Amino acid sequence: MTTRISHVAKTFKAIALAAALSAITVTAASAQAAISEPAAYQAMYPYRDVLNGGAPTPAAKLVLLPPQVLQRLQAEESGVGIAKVPHYSHHHRGR
Repeated sequence: MTTRISHVAKTFKAIALAAALSAITVTAASAQAAISEPAAYQAMYPYRDVLNGGAPTPAAKLVLLPPQVLQRLQAEESGVGIAKVPHYSHHHRGR
């Protein structure tokens, strides 16, 4: 009797494993189809990288920052409105 139960259990495990592998394969295939049209994907997800499997771009991190930080970054990159004064230290040698 125990051999029949173990045979049924092995069969059930094999079917469950096949179903799980099938689900994983279907999920991967459907995810691949979502990026089949790069322009449409980029229009829908502007802060995701089409060529890198939908990974967040560096701009995605900037979206979460406060506006003051973004304004400061824009000013620094454009060179407008930021005056950087070089700091010179005067060290005198003792003679």
